[in-house]
Amino acid sequence: MTNPLLERSHLPYQLPDFAALTPEHYREAFETGTAQQLAALDALATDPEPATVENVLHVWDTSGDLLARTSMVFYAVKAADTTPELDALYEELAPRLAQHNDAIWLDRRLFDRFTELATRAQAGEVALDAEDAWLLEDTIRRFTRAGVALDEEGQARLRELNTRLAELQASFVKANREARVAGKVVVTDRAELDGLTDAEVEALATGDGEWTIELVNTTQQPILTRLHDRGLRRRVFEASVARGLGGENDTRQTIVDIARARAERANLLGYEHHAALSAESGCAKTTEAVNNLMGPLGRAALKQAETDAAAFAERFAQLGQGEDFAAWDWEYVAEIVRTETFAFSDADVEPHLDVAKVLDATYAAAHDLYGITFTRREDLVGHTAEADVYEIHNADGSPLGLFLMDFWARPTKDGGAWMTSIVRQNHLTKQLPVVTNNCNYTKGSSAISWDGVITMFHEFGHALHALFADSKYPSRSGTATPRDFVEFPSQVNEHWAWQPDRVLPAELLDKLKDARSFNQGFGSLEIMAATLLDQAWHQTPLDALPRSGDEVEDFERRALEFWGVASDLVPPRYRSTYFSHIFGGGYAAGYYGYKWAEVMDADAVAWFEENGGGTRENGDHFRRTLLAPGGSVDALDTYRSFRGRDPHVEPLLERLGLEI
Repeated sequence: MTNPLLERSHLPYQLPDFAALTPEHYREAFETGTAQQLAALDALATDPEPATVENVLHVWDTSGDLLARTSMVFYAVKAADTTPELDALYEELAPRLAQHNDAIWLDRRLFDRFTELATRAQAGEVALDAEDAWLLEDTIRRFTRAGVALDEEGQARLRELNTRLAELQASFVKANREARVAGKVVVTDRAELDGLTDAEVEALATGDGEWTIELVNTTQQPILTRLHDRGLRRRVFEASVARGLGGENDTRQTIVDIARARAERANLLGYEHHAALSAESGCAKTTEAVNNLMGPLGRAALKQAETDAAAFAERFAQLGQGEDFAAWDWEYVAEIVRTETFAFSDADVEPHLDVAKVLDATYAAAHDLYGITFTRREDLVGHTAEADVYEIHNADGSPLGLFLMDFWARPTKDGGAWMTSIVRQNHLTKQLPVVTNNCNYTKGSSAISWDGVITMFHEFGHALHALFADSKYPSRSGTATPRDFVEFPSQVNEHWAWQPDRVLPAELLDKLKDARSFNQGFGSLEIMAATLLDQAWHQTPLDALPRSGDEVEDFERRALEFWGVASDLVPPRYRSTYFSHIFGGGYAAGYYGYKWAEVMDADAVAWFEENGGGTRENGDHFRRTLLAPGGSVDALDTYRSFRGRDPHVEPLLERLGLEI
C-alpha cells in the first residue's frame, strides 16, 4: 500500500488520512523525510550561486516539508491516543531526530551561507522584506546558540548530550503518563463518594461495585472540592503528589539526568546555566529579568495564601473533622467558604456547563470578534476516532482552515490540554491551516468545571493564533513564537468566557466575578511555586545539581524555601517528578512564560475595555496586528503594533489583587 505521508494529502485542506496510517508508514516517512531534508540542505550549502532570498531562505524553510508533515501528524496522534507501537517508535526515533537536528545546526557551511546572505543584504545587493529579514536574523542567532562555532571536540560532546537528552525525555514522557494512569484511586464504598451527583458517581463506576478516580496531570485534583469524605480526599491527594517517586514508573533519576545534561550543554555553549540559554531566545532575554518579576510575585502570592489559610483553617475547625487543616482540605473548604461568602457554588453553574454548550459559546465568541463561521464536517476523520472536525470560513466566505476537537480523556492520552498544528499556514507553499485542540474531560459527565470552561477558551485561543496565521514561511506561522509570548493570545481569549450571557447568565456571571479574586493566593502560589521550581532546576550550576534521584525531594524543598514559596498547604502545581512541561515538553526554564505572558494578557484586555470591548473592529485589529504575524517578526514588535507601546504590569497586579 502506498504510504499516505509521502505526498501531500488529497483530502480537503490536506487533512491527513489518519485512518490509513500505520507505525510503519511513520517510520518510512521519518526516514525518507530526514534524508530529503539533508539532501536539500546540502544543495543549499554547496550552491555556487550568490546567496539570495530564494536559494537560501526559501530552500531552507521548505527543505523539511515531508519531515515536518510527518512529525506534526505523528506527535498529534501519539499524544491523543498512543499505542505500544507508537511509544516504541517514539523512543526509537527521539535520539535519531536529535542527531538529525545536530547535523543541520552544527553545519558550518549552512551557517556561512546565511551570513553570506546577511552580508549581501547589508551591502544592498539583496532586498529583504520584513519577514525575510527576521527569518535571516533569527536563524543566524539560532545557529550560534546551537553550537555551530564550537570546535570539533565541543561539537562531538554536544551531539552526545543532545542524543542523550532526547532519550531521557522520551523515557520521562512514557513513565509520567503511566504513573498518572497507575495512580488512580479505587473506591469500594459508595458512601465515600458523598458530595458527588448521581451522574458523577455513575461516570466513575467501573463495575463489580467499584468506582475509579483517575488522576489529572496537575497536583490538585478537581474532585477534591466536592468529596465530603476526608479520608478519600487524602488518598486522592497523596496518590497525586506521589507520582514518579518510586516503583516501576519512578522518574527521579531521569529528571536528575535531564537537568544535569542541560546544565552541561549550557556550559559547553558558553552560558552560565540552561535558564540563561532559554531566556535569551525569549522576550525576557535574561534570567535577571525573569527573577525580578517572578520572585516578588511568588513571595506576594505566599503572603496572600497564608492570610487565606488562616481563615480556611478556622472554618475547617468548625466543620468538626477533628484534625489539623491539611493540603487535601484546602479546595474543599475553599468551596464551602466561597458558597457561604458569595451565595454561590459550583452546583449553581453546572447546568450551564455542558461540554457541547461551552464549545458553542467558544465558537460564538470567535464569530462575534472575527466574523468566522463553523461547519461540522461529518465526512472527515480527525486525529482520533472521537475527534470532531469543523471547517472554518472567514466573514467574507473564504476558507480559513480546519479545526479538530478531541474532548475526552482516555488512558492512552497525555494529561492536560493542548493545541497542535497538523498543517501550517504559509504563502510559500500556499497551504491553509489544520489545527487541533485536545482536552481531558470525563466522558459521561454532565458538566465540566468553570476551570474547564477557561481551559477550552484558552486552547481555542491557541487554535485561533494558528488559524489566523498570515505568514510567508511555514516555520514562522501561527504559534511559532517565543515560549514567553505564545501563551499570551490564548490567555486573552479566556477573557471572552467572562462576558454576560456568553457561557453563563449575567446574574450568575456577576456572582462568579465577585468571587473571582477569592482564593487567589492559592491559585497564584501553586503556579509561582512551579514556575520557580523550574528556574531552580535550570539556574542551579552543574556541580550543585543532584546526582542521584534520592536527592530530588530535598532539592525541591530547598528550592521552594530559597525562593520564598514553600508551603505545606499549597504544593506546586506540578512537583518535579511529574512536571511534564519542563522534563517532557518544550518549557524547560520557560514555565515562567505563562505568568510573563499574563502581563501582556492583562494589559491587552485593558486595551479592549478602554476601546469598547469585544467589537468586530477591535477583534479585527487584534487579529491583524497580533495574531496574523505569528513568529514572522519580533514578538514584542507585534505587541507594540497592537497596543502602541510596551506592556505594563499594573493591570496584572490589579487582576491578582497582589502588591509587590
